[in-house]
Amino acid sequence: MSAIKRKFSTLNAFALLAAKTGFALLFICCYITAKGLPQGKVQISAHVFDQLRQVPIANRVKFADSVYKKTFRKTGPATAMAALDKLRQVSIDLDDKPLECAVFYMRADYYAYNGGFNPISTAYYQSAIGFAKQNNMLLETGIYLNNMGDYLFNNKRYAPACGYYLQSEEVFKEIGYENVPGIYNYLFRVASFYYGLGDYDNALINLEQALKYAPRYGRDRINIVNTIGLIYRNNKQYVQALNHFNMALATAIAGNDTVWVGIAKGNIGSVYFMQGLYKKAWPLIETDYTTSLKYNEPVNAALALLRLAKINIVGKNMAVAGHELDTIKQLIKGTKEDVLTLLGDYDDLRSRFYEETGNPMQALAYRKMYELDRDSLEKRNNIAAVERVKLRYEADKRITEVNKAKAREKVQSVEIKAGVVVLVLLVVISFLLNNWQRVASKKDKELLLAEKKVVDEELRYADVALRGFTENLRQKNLLIEEFKTEIDQLNKRSAGNDNAGQLEKLLQAHIMTDQNWSDFKKLFAKVYPGFFVNLSKQYPHLSATDTRLLALIKLGLNNAEMANMLGITVEGIKKAKQRLRKKIDIQSV
Repeated sequence: MSAIKRKFSTLNAFALLAAKTGFALLFICCYITAKGLPQGKVQISAHVFDQLRQVPIANRVKFADSVYKKTFRKTGPATAMAALDKLRQVSIDLDDKPLECAVFYMRADYYAYNGGFNPISTAYYQSAIGFAKQNNMLLETGIYLNNMGDYLFNNKRYAPACGYYLQSEEVFKEIGYENVPGIYNYLFRVASFYYGLGDYDNALINLEQALKYAPRYGRDRINIVNTIGLIYRNNKQYVQALNHFNMALATAIAGNDTVWVGIAKGNIGSVYFMQGLYKKAWPLIETDYTTSLKYNEPVNAALALLRLAKINIVGKNMAVAGHELDTIKQLIKGTKEDVLTLLGDYDDLRSRFYEETGNPMQALAYRKMYELDRDSLEKRNNIAAVERVKLRYEADKRITEVNKAKAREKVQSVEIKAGVVVLVLLVVISFLLNNWQRVASKKDKELLLAEKKVVDEELRYADVALRGFTENLRQKNLLIEEFKTEIDQLNKRSAGNDNAGQLEKLLQAHIMTDQNWSDFKKLFAKVYPGFFVNLSKQYPHLSATDTRLLALIKLGLNNAEMANMLGITVEGIKKAKQRLRKKIDIQSV
Protein backbone atom coordinates (compact mmCIF):
# COMPACT_ATOMS: atom_id res chain seq x y z
CA MET A 1 0.00 0.00 0.00
CA SER A 2 1.36 3.43 -0.94
CA ALA A 3 1.91 6.22 1.58
CA ILE A 4 -1.02 8.24 0.21
CA LYS A 5 -3.35 5.24 0.35
CA ARG A 6 -2.32 4.55 3.95
CA LYS A 7 -3.09 8.15 4.88
CA PHE A 8 -6.53 7.93 3.25
CA SER A 9 -7.21 4.65 5.03
CA THR A 10 -6.35 6.16 8.41
CA LEU A 11 -8.43 9.23 7.64
CA ASN A 12 -11.48 7.15 6.74
CA ALA A 13 -11.15 5.08 9.91
CA PHE A 14 -11.11 8.19 12.09
CA ALA A 15 -14.01 9.68 10.19
CA LEU A 16 -16.12 6.56 10.69
CA LEU A 17 -15.26 6.61 14.39
CA ALA A 18 -16.23 10.27 14.60
CA ALA A 19 -19.54 9.51 12.91
CA LYS A 20 -20.31 7.02 15.68
CA THR A 21 -18.92 8.88 18.69
CA GLY A 22 -19.83 12.52 17.99
CA PHE A 23 -18.32 15.74 16.74
CA ALA A 24 -15.43 15.96 19.25
CA LEU A 25 -13.28 13.46 17.34
CA LEU A 26 -13.71 15.39 14.14
CA PHE A 27 -10.90 17.70 15.16
CA ILE A 28 -8.61 14.69 14.86
CA CYS A 29 -9.86 14.23 11.30
CA CYS A 30 -9.10 17.87 10.60
CA TYR A 31 -5.58 17.44 11.89
CA ILE A 32 -4.98 14.29 9.88
CA THR A 33 -6.42 15.92 6.77
CA ALA A 34 -4.25 19.00 7.17
CA LYS A 35 -1.11 16.94 7.77
CA GLY A 36 -1.77 13.91 5.62
CA LEU A 37 -2.99 15.12 2.21
CA PRO A 38 -0.74 16.64 -0.46
CA GLN A 39 -1.47 20.31 -1.07
CA GLY A 40 0.00 23.65 -2.03
CA LYS A 41 1.14 26.45 0.22
CA VAL A 42 -1.36 28.38 2.32
CA GLN A 43 -1.71 31.73 0.58
CA ILE A 44 -5.15 33.00 1.67
CA SER A 45 -5.48 34.60 5.09
CA ALA A 46 -8.20 33.29 7.38
CA HIS A 47 -8.37 36.66 9.12
CA VAL A 48 -11.07 37.59 6.63
CA PHE A 49 -13.49 36.11 9.17
CA ASP A 50 -12.55 38.82 11.70
CA GLN A 51 -15.03 41.02 9.84
CA LEU A 52 -17.78 38.99 11.48
CA ARG A 53 -17.21 40.88 14.72
CA GLN A 54 -18.89 43.90 13.11
CA VAL A 55 -21.70 41.91 11.47
CA PRO A 56 -25.13 41.78 13.24
CA ILE A 57 -25.73 38.40 14.87
CA ALA A 58 -28.72 37.62 12.62
CA ASN A 59 -26.52 37.91 9.48
CA ARG A 60 -23.32 36.23 10.68
CA VAL A 61 -23.99 32.68 9.45
CA LYS A 62 -25.04 33.86 5.99
CA PHE A 63 -22.03 36.20 5.74
CA ALA A 64 -19.58 33.52 6.93
CA ASP A 65 -20.99 30.92 4.51
CA SER A 66 -20.69 33.37 1.62
CA VAL A 67 -17.05 34.14 2.49
CA TYR A 68 -16.22 30.44 2.88
CA LYS A 69 -17.76 29.45 -0.48
CA LYS A 70 -16.20 32.33 -2.40
CA THR A 71 -12.77 32.17 -0.78
CA PHE A 72 -11.98 28.75 0.69
CA ARG A 73 -14.25 26.13 -0.89
CA LYS A 74 -11.87 25.41 -3.76
CA THR A 75 -8.59 25.75 -1.84
CA GLY A 76 -6.50 22.90 -0.43
CA PRO A 77 -7.61 21.10 2.75
CA ALA A 78 -5.02 22.79 5.00
CA THR A 79 -6.01 26.28 3.86
CA ALA A 80 -9.72 25.57 4.13
CA MET A 81 -9.53 23.85 7.54
CA ALA A 82 -7.22 26.55 8.97
CA ALA A 83 -9.71 29.20 7.86
CA LEU A 84 -12.61 27.29 9.41
CA ASP A 85 -10.58 26.83 12.61
CA LYS A 86 -10.26 30.61 12.71
CA LEU A 87 -14.00 30.96 12.08
CA ARG A 88 -14.74 28.59 14.95
CA GLN A 89 -12.54 30.63 17.30
CA VAL A 90 -14.36 33.81 16.25
CA SER A 91 -17.71 32.12 16.97
CA ILE A 92 -16.48 31.08 20.43
CA ASP A 93 -15.20 34.59 21.17
CA LEU A 94 -18.59 36.00 20.16
CA ASP A 95 -20.43 33.22 22.05
CA ASP A 96 -22.40 32.64 18.85
CA LYS A 97 -23.66 29.03 18.96
CA PRO A 98 -25.44 29.10 15.55
CA LEU A 99 -22.20 30.31 13.94
CA GLU A 100 -20.16 27.64 15.75
CA CYS A 101 -22.65 25.03 14.53
CA ALA A 102 -22.35 26.35 10.96
CA VAL A 103 -18.60 25.61 11.03
CA PHE A 104 -19.39 21.87 11.20
CA TYR A 105 -21.64 22.25 8.16
CA MET A 106 -18.96 24.15 6.20
CA ARG A 107 -16.39 21.44 6.93
CA ALA A 108 -18.88 18.81 5.75
CA ASP A 109 -19.65 20.83 2.63
CA TYR A 110 -15.96 21.24 1.81
CA TYR A 111 -15.24 17.53 1.75
CA ALA A 112 -18.51 16.73 -0.07
CA TYR A 113 -17.85 19.41 -2.70
CA ASN A 114 -14.32 18.22 -3.32
CA GLY A 115 -14.78 14.49 -2.78
CA GLY A 116 -18.44 13.52 -3.17
CA PHE A 117 -19.84 11.06 -0.67
CA ASN A 118 -17.26 10.32 2.04
CA PRO A 119 -17.15 9.42 5.76
CA ILE A 120 -15.62 12.76 6.79
CA SER A 121 -18.49 14.80 5.35
CA THR A 122 -21.01 12.35 6.82
CA ALA A 123 -19.43 12.70 10.27
CA TYR A 124 -19.36 16.52 10.08
CA TYR A 125 -22.99 16.68 8.97
CA GLN A 126 -23.96 14.48 11.92
CA SER A 127 -21.86 16.66 14.22
CA ALA A 128 -23.70 19.78 13.07
CA ILE A 129 -27.02 18.09 13.87
CA GLY A 130 -25.69 16.80 17.22
CA PHE A 131 -24.33 20.23 18.22
CA ALA A 132 -27.65 21.90 17.35
CA LYS A 133 -29.61 19.36 19.40
CA GLN A 134 -27.15 19.55 22.30
CA ASN A 135 -27.60 23.32 22.49
CA ASN A 136 -31.40 23.18 22.04
CA MET A 137 -31.28 25.08 18.73
CA LEU A 138 -34.47 23.85 17.11
CA LEU A 139 -34.17 25.93 13.92
CA GLU A 140 -30.56 24.86 13.27
CA THR A 141 -31.53 21.23 13.99
CA GLY A 142 -34.15 21.37 11.24
CA ILE A 143 -31.80 23.13 8.80
CA TYR A 144 -28.92 20.67 9.21
CA LEU A 145 -31.23 17.66 9.09
CA ASN A 146 -32.44 19.02 5.75
CA ASN A 147 -28.84 19.62 4.61
CA MET A 148 -27.94 16.05 5.54
CA GLY A 149 -30.89 14.80 3.49
CA ASP A 150 -29.71 16.85 0.52
CA TYR A 151 -26.16 15.52 0.84
CA LEU A 152 -27.38 11.92 0.88
CA PHE A 153 -29.85 12.48 -1.99
CA ASN A 154 -27.19 14.06 -4.20
CA ASN A 155 -25.09 10.97 -3.60
CA LYS A 156 -27.98 8.56 -4.36
CA ARG A 157 -28.46 7.37 -0.76
CA TYR A 158 -32.21 7.66 -1.12
CA ALA A 159 -33.59 5.77 1.89
CA PRO A 160 -31.45 7.51 4.56
CA ALA A 161 -32.00 10.83 2.75
CA CYS A 162 -35.76 10.34 3.09
CA GLY A 163 -35.37 9.76 6.83
CA TYR A 164 -33.47 13.03 7.32
CA TYR A 165 -35.94 14.99 5.17
CA LEU A 166 -38.83 13.64 7.25
CA GLN A 167 -37.08 14.54 10.50
CA SER A 168 -36.41 18.07 9.26
CA GLU A 169 -40.07 18.39 8.27
CA GLU A 170 -41.14 17.40 11.80
CA VAL A 171 -38.85 20.04 13.33
CA PHE A 172 -40.04 22.77 10.93
CA LYS A 173 -43.66 21.90 11.67
CA GLU A 174 -42.94 22.16 15.38
CA ILE A 175 -41.41 25.59 14.87
CA GLY A 176 -44.13 26.61 12.39
CA TYR A 177 -43.34 27.09 8.70
CA GLU A 178 -44.04 30.80 8.98
CA ASN A 179 -41.25 31.09 11.60
CA VAL A 180 -38.54 29.40 9.47
CA PRO A 181 -36.61 31.88 7.29
CA GLY A 182 -36.44 30.63 3.71
CA ILE A 183 -38.71 27.65 4.44
CA TYR A 184 -39.65 27.48 0.75
CA ASN A 185 -36.06 26.49 -0.10
CA TYR A 186 -36.14 23.53 2.30
CA LEU A 187 -39.55 22.44 1.03
CA PHE A 188 -38.33 22.74 -2.56
CA ARG A 189 -35.38 20.48 -1.73
CA VAL A 190 -37.73 17.80 -0.45
CA ALA A 191 -39.95 18.26 -3.51
CA SER A 192 -36.92 17.85 -5.79
CA PHE A 193 -36.05 14.64 -3.94
CA TYR A 194 -39.49 13.17 -4.58
CA TYR A 195 -39.54 14.51 -8.17
CA GLY A 196 -36.19 12.89 -8.90
CA LEU A 197 -37.58 9.51 -7.85
CA GLY A 198 -40.80 9.95 -9.83
CA ASP A 199 -42.97 10.35 -6.72
CA TYR A 200 -44.94 13.24 -8.21
CA ASP A 201 -47.72 13.21 -5.62
CA ASN A 202 -45.40 13.96 -2.69
CA ALA A 203 -43.37 16.35 -4.83
CA LEU A 204 -46.53 18.33 -5.65
CA ILE A 205 -47.57 18.51 -1.98
CA ASN A 206 -44.22 20.04 -0.99
CA LEU A 207 -44.13 22.39 -3.99
CA GLU A 208 -47.57 23.81 -3.28
CA GLN A 209 -46.58 24.26 0.35
CA ALA A 210 -43.35 25.99 -0.71
CA LEU A 211 -45.30 28.29 -3.04
CA LYS A 212 -47.20 29.73 -0.04
CA TYR A 213 -43.97 31.12 1.43
CA ALA A 214 -41.92 31.91 -1.70
CA PRO A 215 -41.31 35.62 -2.54
CA ARG A 216 -43.89 37.03 -4.91
CA TYR A 217 -41.25 37.66 -7.57
CA GLY A 218 -37.87 36.14 -8.30
CA ARG A 219 -36.29 32.95 -9.55
CA ASP A 220 -37.25 30.86 -6.54
CA ARG A 221 -40.94 31.36 -7.23
CA ILE A 222 -40.47 30.80 -10.98
CA ASN A 223 -38.61 27.56 -10.30
CA ILE A 224 -41.35 26.28 -7.98
CA VAL A 225 -44.17 27.17 -10.40
CA ASN A 226 -42.25 25.73 -13.34
CA THR A 227 -41.64 22.43 -11.50
CA ILE A 228 -45.34 22.15 -10.71
CA GLY A 229 -45.95 22.61 -14.43
CA LEU A 230 -43.48 19.81 -15.21
CA ILE A 231 -45.36 17.44 -12.90
CA TYR A 232 -48.65 18.21 -14.64
CA ARG A 233 -46.95 17.77 -18.02
CA ASN A 234 -45.50 14.40 -16.95
CA ASN A 235 -48.99 13.35 -15.86
CA LYS A 236 -50.36 14.51 -19.25
CA GLN A 237 -52.50 17.15 -17.58
CA TYR A 238 -51.70 19.65 -20.28
CA VAL A 239 -54.16 22.41 -19.34
CA GLN A 240 -52.77 22.67 -15.80
CA ALA A 241 -49.22 22.40 -17.15
CA LEU A 242 -49.76 25.31 -19.57
CA ASN A 243 -51.32 27.42 -16.80
CA HIS A 244 -48.23 27.02 -14.62
CA PHE A 245 -45.71 27.50 -17.44
CA ASN A 246 -47.50 30.71 -18.43
CA MET A 247 -47.42 31.87 -14.79
CA ALA A 248 -43.65 31.20 -14.72
CA LEU A 249 -43.24 33.06 -18.04
CA ALA A 250 -45.20 36.08 -16.77
CA THR A 251 -43.08 36.28 -13.62
CA ALA A 252 -39.87 35.93 -15.64
CA ILE A 253 -40.94 38.71 -18.05
CA ALA A 254 -41.88 40.96 -15.11
CA GLY A 255 -38.44 40.39 -13.60
CA ASN A 256 -36.67 40.74 -16.97
CA ASP A 257 -35.14 37.28 -16.41
CA THR A 258 -34.15 36.24 -19.95
CA VAL A 259 -32.95 32.80 -18.85
CA TRP A 260 -36.28 31.84 -17.35
CA VAL A 261 -38.15 33.47 -20.23
CA GLY A 262 -36.39 31.03 -22.57
CA ILE A 263 -36.97 28.04 -20.26
CA ALA A 264 -40.66 28.84 -19.75
CA LYS A 265 -41.25 29.31 -23.48
CA GLY A 266 -39.49 26.03 -24.18
CA ASN A 267 -41.73 24.24 -21.66
CA ILE A 268 -44.85 25.76 -23.18
CA GLY A 269 -43.57 24.65 -26.58
CA SER A 270 -42.98 21.13 -25.19
CA VAL A 271 -46.64 20.88 -24.21
CA TYR A 272 -47.77 21.93 -27.69
CA PHE A 273 -45.24 19.45 -29.10
CA MET A 274 -46.68 16.59 -26.99
CA GLN A 275 -50.15 17.54 -28.21
CA GLY A 276 -48.97 17.42 -31.82
CA LEU A 277 -49.43 21.18 -32.31
CA TYR A 278 -46.10 21.56 -34.09
CA LYS A 279 -46.71 24.97 -35.65
CA LYS A 280 -47.41 26.52 -32.25
CA ALA A 281 -44.57 24.59 -30.66
CA TRP A 282 -41.78 25.36 -33.18
CA PRO A 283 -41.01 29.08 -32.39
CA LEU A 284 -41.16 28.48 -28.63
CA ILE A 285 -38.84 25.48 -28.79
CA GLU A 286 -36.50 27.45 -31.06
CA THR A 287 -36.29 30.15 -28.37
CA ASP A 288 -35.56 27.49 -25.76
CA TYR A 289 -32.75 26.08 -27.91
CA THR A 290 -31.01 29.40 -28.54
CA THR A 291 -31.34 30.43 -24.89
CA SER A 292 -29.86 27.12 -23.71
CA LEU A 293 -26.89 27.54 -26.04
CA LYS A 294 -26.41 31.12 -24.86
CA TYR A 295 -26.25 30.12 -21.19
CA ASN A 296 -24.23 26.93 -21.79
CA GLU A 297 -26.95 24.35 -21.05
CA PRO A 298 -26.04 21.64 -23.59
CA VAL A 299 -28.43 18.94 -22.35
CA ASN A 300 -31.43 21.26 -22.38
CA ALA A 301 -30.33 22.52 -25.83
CA ALA A 302 -30.11 18.91 -27.07
CA LEU A 303 -33.62 18.18 -25.78
CA ALA A 304 -35.02 21.26 -27.55
CA LEU A 305 -33.20 20.39 -30.75
CA LEU A 306 -34.49 16.81 -30.58
CA ARG A 307 -38.03 18.17 -30.66
CA LEU A 308 -37.19 20.47 -33.57
CA ALA A 309 -35.68 17.52 -35.45
CA LYS A 310 -38.86 15.51 -35.01
CA ILE A 311 -40.94 18.44 -36.29
CA ASN A 312 -38.70 18.63 -39.38
CA ILE A 313 -38.93 14.85 -39.98
CA VAL A 314 -42.73 15.04 -39.77
CA GLY A 315 -42.57 17.97 -42.20
CA LYS A 316 -40.25 16.00 -44.55
CA ASN A 317 -37.50 18.56 -44.13
CA MET A 318 -34.90 15.80 -43.90
CA ALA A 319 -31.75 17.82 -44.58
CA VAL A 320 -32.38 20.13 -41.66
CA ALA A 321 -33.43 17.21 -39.44
CA GLY A 322 -30.20 15.33 -40.24
CA HIS A 323 -28.07 18.34 -39.35
CA GLU A 324 -29.99 18.78 -36.09
CA LEU A 325 -29.49 15.12 -35.16
CA ASP A 326 -25.75 15.43 -35.77
CA THR A 327 -25.65 18.53 -33.56
CA ILE A 328 -27.51 16.72 -30.76
CA LYS A 329 -24.84 14.02 -30.67
CA GLN A 330 -22.16 16.65 -30.25
CA LEU A 331 -24.07 18.48 -27.52
CA ILE A 332 -24.45 15.45 -25.24
CA LYS A 333 -21.02 14.01 -25.94
CA GLY A 334 -19.02 13.78 -22.72
CA THR A 335 -21.78 15.21 -20.49
CA LYS A 336 -21.93 13.96 -16.89
CA GLU A 337 -25.67 14.45 -16.64
CA ASP A 338 -28.17 11.59 -16.85
CA VAL A 339 -29.19 11.56 -20.53
CA LEU A 340 -30.51 7.99 -20.81
CA THR A 341 -34.03 9.11 -21.68
CA LEU A 342 -32.71 11.65 -24.16
CA LEU A 343 -30.47 9.01 -25.80
CA GLY A 344 -33.42 6.66 -26.14
CA ASP A 345 -35.47 9.36 -27.85
CA TYR A 346 -32.47 10.25 -30.03
CA ASP A 347 -31.90 6.64 -31.20
CA ASP A 348 -35.63 6.25 -31.86
CA LEU A 349 -35.66 9.44 -33.97
CA ARG A 350 -32.46 8.45 -35.81
CA SER A 351 -34.06 5.13 -36.76
CA ARG A 352 -37.10 6.94 -38.06
CA PHE A 353 -34.91 9.40 -39.96
CA TYR A 354 -33.08 6.58 -41.77
CA GLU A 355 -36.36 4.87 -42.57
CA GLU A 356 -37.62 8.10 -44.17
CA THR A 357 -34.39 8.60 -46.13
CA GLY A 358 -34.28 4.98 -47.45
CA ASN A 359 -31.47 3.54 -45.36
CA PRO A 360 -32.98 0.42 -43.73
CA MET A 361 -29.67 -0.97 -42.41
CA GLN A 362 -28.93 2.16 -40.42
CA ALA A 363 -32.57 2.35 -39.36
CA LEU A 364 -32.34 -1.21 -37.99
CA ALA A 365 -29.05 -0.50 -36.21
CA TYR A 366 -30.52 2.52 -34.41
CA ARG A 367 -33.70 0.60 -33.69
CA LYS A 368 -31.62 -2.01 -31.84
CA MET A 369 -29.80 0.74 -29.95
CA TYR A 370 -33.17 2.21 -29.04
CA GLU A 371 -34.32 -1.18 -27.71
CA LEU A 372 -31.20 -1.37 -25.55
CA ASP A 373 -31.81 2.17 -24.31
CA ARG A 374 -35.38 1.29 -23.51
CA ASP A 375 -34.30 -1.83 -21.57
CA SER A 376 -31.81 0.22 -19.57
CA LEU A 377 -34.43 2.86 -18.94
CA GLU A 378 -36.92 0.23 -17.85
CA LYS A 379 -34.39 -1.27 -15.43
CA ARG A 380 -33.66 2.16 -14.03
CA ASN A 381 -37.37 2.86 -13.66
CA ASN A 382 -37.79 -0.46 -11.88
CA ILE A 383 -34.99 0.46 -9.50
CA ALA A 384 -36.64 3.83 -8.95
CA ALA A 385 -39.95 2.05 -8.27
CA VAL A 386 -38.26 -0.19 -5.71
CA GLU A 387 -36.69 2.88 -4.13
CA ARG A 388 -40.10 4.53 -3.94
CA VAL A 389 -41.48 1.46 -2.17
CA LYS A 390 -38.54 1.54 0.24
CA LEU A 391 -39.05 5.23 0.83
CA ARG A 392 -42.75 4.72 1.42
CA TYR A 393 -41.86 2.06 3.96
CA GLU A 394 -39.30 4.36 5.61
CA ALA A 395 -41.79 7.22 5.61
CA ASP A 396 -44.57 5.09 7.08
CA LYS A 397 -42.19 3.70 9.69
CA ARG A 398 -41.02 7.18 10.58
CA ILE A 399 -44.58 8.49 10.77
CA THR A 400 -45.53 5.55 12.99
CA GLU A 401 -42.56 6.24 15.27
CA VAL A 402 -43.41 9.92 15.43
CA ASN A 403 -47.06 9.20 16.16
CA LYS A 404 -46.08 6.78 18.91
CA ALA A 405 -43.66 9.32 20.37
CA LYS A 406 -46.32 12.04 20.21
CA ALA A 407 -48.85 9.68 21.78
CA ARG A 408 -46.39 8.90 24.57
CA GLU A 409 -45.66 12.58 25.09
CA LYS A 410 -49.37 13.33 25.07
CA VAL A 411 -50.09 10.56 27.56
CA GLN A 412 -47.23 11.72 29.77
CA SER A 413 -48.41 15.31 29.52
CA VAL A 414 -51.98 14.29 30.32
CA GLU A 415 -50.75 12.12 33.20
CA ILE A 416 -48.68 14.99 34.62
CA LYS A 417 -51.55 17.45 34.22
CA ALA A 418 -54.00 14.92 35.60
CA GLY A 419 -51.65 14.27 38.53
CA VAL A 420 -51.44 17.97 39.30
CA VAL A 421 -55.19 18.38 38.97
CA VAL A 422 -55.84 15.32 41.11
CA LEU A 423 -53.38 16.59 43.74
CA VAL A 424 -55.04 19.99 43.81
CA LEU A 425 -58.47 18.35 43.94
CA LEU A 426 -57.35 16.07 46.75
CA VAL A 427 -56.11 19.07 48.75
CA VAL A 428 -59.36 20.95 48.10
CA ILE A 429 -61.47 17.86 48.80
CA SER A 430 -59.49 17.13 51.96
CA PHE A 431 -60.02 20.67 53.18
CA LEU A 432 -63.71 20.57 52.31
CA LEU A 433 -64.12 17.14 53.89
CA ASN A 434 -62.45 18.23 57.09
CA ASN A 435 -64.57 21.35 57.19
CA TRP A 436 -67.69 19.41 56.26
CA GLN A 437 -66.90 16.74 58.85
CA ARG A 438 -66.53 19.38 61.55
CA VAL A 439 -69.82 20.99 60.58
CA ALA A 440 -71.51 17.62 60.03
CA SER A 441 -70.17 16.27 63.29
CA LYS A 442 -71.56 19.25 65.14
CA LYS A 443 -74.90 18.95 63.36
CA ASP A 444 -74.94 15.18 63.87
CA LYS A 445 -74.36 15.61 67.56
CA GLU A 446 -77.16 18.13 67.79
CA LEU A 447 -79.40 15.94 65.65
CA LEU A 448 -78.56 12.82 67.63
CA LEU A 449 -79.28 14.60 70.86
CA ALA A 450 -82.60 15.82 69.49
CA GLU A 451 -83.47 12.39 68.08
CA LYS A 452 -82.43 10.72 71.34
CA LYS A 453 -84.61 13.11 73.23
CA VAL A 454 -87.56 12.30 70.95
CA VAL A 455 -86.90 8.56 71.11
CA ASP A 456 -86.54 8.68 74.89
CA GLU A 457 -89.74 10.63 75.10
CA GLU A 458 -91.56 8.20 72.83
CA LEU A 459 -90.19 5.23 74.73
CA ARG A 460 -91.22 6.75 78.02
CA TYR A 461 -94.68 7.42 76.62
CA ALA A 462 -94.94 3.90 75.20
CA ASP A 463 -93.81 2.38 78.49
CA VAL A 464 -96.39 4.39 80.42
CA ALA A 465 -99.06 3.51 77.87
CA LEU A 466 -98.17 -0.20 78.02
CA ARG A 467 -98.19 -0.13 81.81
CA GLY A 468 -101.57 1.59 81.66
CA PHE A 469 -102.80 -0.92 79.11
CA THR A 470 -101.56 -3.78 81.28
CA GLU A 471 -103.05 -2.29 84.41
CA ASN A 472 -106.34 -1.86 82.60
CA LEU A 473 -106.16 -5.52 81.63
CA ARG A 474 -105.59 -6.44 85.27
CA GLN A 475 -108.59 -4.38 86.34
CA LYS A 476 -110.65 -6.10 83.68
CA ASN A 477 -109.41 -9.43 84.97
CA LEU A 478 -110.60 -8.59 88.46
CA LEU A 479 -113.94 -7.59 87.05
CA ILE A 480 -114.06 -10.81 85.06
CA GLU A 481 -113.35 -12.81 88.25
CA GLU A 482 -116.22 -11.04 89.94
CA PHE A 483 -118.46 -11.74 86.95
CA LYS A 484 -117.50 -15.41 87.03
CA THR A 485 -118.26 -15.66 90.74
CA GLU A 486 -121.59 -13.98 90.25
CA ILE A 487 -122.39 -16.20 87.27
CA ASP A 488 -121.63 -19.29 89.28
CA GLN A 489 -123.95 -18.08 92.09
CA LEU A 490 -126.71 -17.20 89.64
CA ASN A 491 -126.40 -20.56 87.94
CA LYS A 492 -126.77 -22.26 91.30
CA ARG A 493 -129.90 -20.29 92.08
CA SER A 494 -131.57 -20.67 88.76
CA ALA A 495 -130.47 -22.42 85.63
CA GLY A 496 -132.61 -20.24 83.41
CA ASN A 497 -131.77 -16.90 84.91
CA ASP A 498 -131.42 -14.25 82.17
CA ASN A 499 -128.95 -12.26 84.25
CA ALA A 500 -126.48 -15.12 84.07
CA GLY A 501 -126.63 -15.06 80.25
CA GLN A 502 -126.09 -11.30 80.16
CA LEU A 503 -123.12 -11.55 82.45
CA GLU A 504 -121.66 -14.27 80.21
CA LYS A 505 -121.93 -11.89 77.20
CA LEU A 506 -120.29 -9.12 79.21
CA LEU A 507 -117.44 -11.47 80.11
CA GLN A 508 -116.87 -12.29 76.47
CA ALA A 509 -116.77 -8.56 75.65
CA HIS A 510 -113.77 -8.07 77.95
CA ILE A 511 -111.75 -10.90 76.49
CA MET A 512 -108.86 -9.71 74.20
CA THR A 513 -110.24 -9.40 70.69
CA ASP A 514 -108.27 -9.14 67.42
CA GLN A 515 -108.61 -5.35 67.45
CA ASN A 516 -107.46 -5.19 71.08
CA TRP A 517 -104.55 -7.46 70.23
CA SER A 518 -103.57 -5.21 67.29
CA ASP A 519 -103.54 -2.12 69.51
CA PHE A 520 -101.71 -4.02 72.21
CA LYS A 521 -99.12 -5.34 69.74
CA LYS A 522 -98.29 -1.84 68.39
CA LEU A 523 -97.78 -0.50 71.88
CA PHE A 524 -95.79 -3.54 72.93
CA ALA A 525 -93.48 -3.24 69.89
CA LYS A 526 -92.56 0.33 70.83
CA VAL A 527 -91.50 -0.73 74.30
CA TYR A 528 -89.83 -3.95 73.18
CA PRO A 529 -88.65 -3.25 69.62
CA GLY A 530 -87.70 -6.29 67.59
CA PHE A 531 -89.47 -8.74 69.93
CA PHE A 532 -91.99 -10.06 67.40
CA VAL A 533 -89.50 -9.92 64.46
CA ASN A 534 -86.83 -11.87 66.30
CA LEU A 535 -89.43 -14.34 67.54
CA SER A 536 -90.69 -15.05 64.02
CA LYS A 537 -87.09 -15.46 62.72
CA GLN A 538 -86.02 -17.84 65.48
CA TYR A 539 -89.30 -19.78 65.68
CA PRO A 540 -91.21 -19.44 62.42
CA HIS A 541 -93.49 -22.38 63.31
CA LEU A 542 -95.18 -20.54 66.24
CA SER A 543 -98.91 -19.88 65.98
CA ALA A 544 -100.64 -16.53 66.60
CA THR A 545 -101.89 -17.87 69.98
CA ASP A 546 -98.31 -18.83 70.92
CA THR A 547 -97.11 -15.33 70.04
CA ARG A 548 -99.84 -13.72 72.18
CA LEU A 549 -99.04 -16.03 75.08
CA LEU A 550 -95.30 -15.18 74.92
CA ALA A 551 -96.09 -11.45 74.85
CA LEU A 552 -98.25 -11.77 77.99
CA ILE A 553 -95.52 -13.84 79.67
CA LYS A 554 -93.05 -11.04 78.79
CA LEU A 555 -95.31 -8.61 80.69
CA GLY A 556 -95.16 -10.84 83.80
CA LEU A 557 -98.88 -11.75 83.96
CA ASN A 558 -99.90 -14.83 85.96
CA ASN A 559 -101.87 -17.79 84.58
CA ALA A 560 -105.20 -16.53 85.80
CA GLU A 561 -104.69 -13.09 84.26
CA MET A 562 -103.65 -14.63 80.97
CA ALA A 563 -106.58 -17.05 81.03
CA ASN A 564 -109.04 -14.22 81.56
CA MET A 565 -107.50 -12.11 78.80
CA LEU A 566 -107.48 -14.93 76.29
CA GLY A 567 -110.88 -16.27 77.27
CA ILE A 568 -109.69 -19.73 78.30
CA THR A 569 -109.33 -21.57 81.59
CA VAL A 570 -106.26 -21.54 83.78
CA GLU A 571 -105.84 -25.21 82.96
CA GLY A 572 -105.86 -24.26 79.26
CA ILE A 573 -103.11 -21.74 79.94
CA LYS A 574 -100.98 -24.41 81.63
CA LYS A 575 -101.44 -26.83 78.74
CA ALA A 576 -100.65 -24.06 76.26
CA LYS A 577 -97.42 -23.34 78.12
CA GLN A 578 -96.46 -27.02 78.05
CA ARG A 579 -96.96 -27.14 74.29
CA LEU A 580 -94.98 -23.93 73.96
CA ARG A 581 -92.03 -25.38 75.90
CA LYS A 582 -91.81 -28.25 73.46
CA LYS A 583 -91.97 -25.93 70.44
CA ILE A 584 -89.25 -23.54 71.61
CA ASP A 585 -87.35 -26.06 73.74
CA ILE A 586 -87.08 -23.94 76.91
CA GLN A 587 -87.99 -24.66 80.51
CA SER A 588 -88.66 -21.16 81.82
CA VAL A 589 -92.08 -20.63 80.19
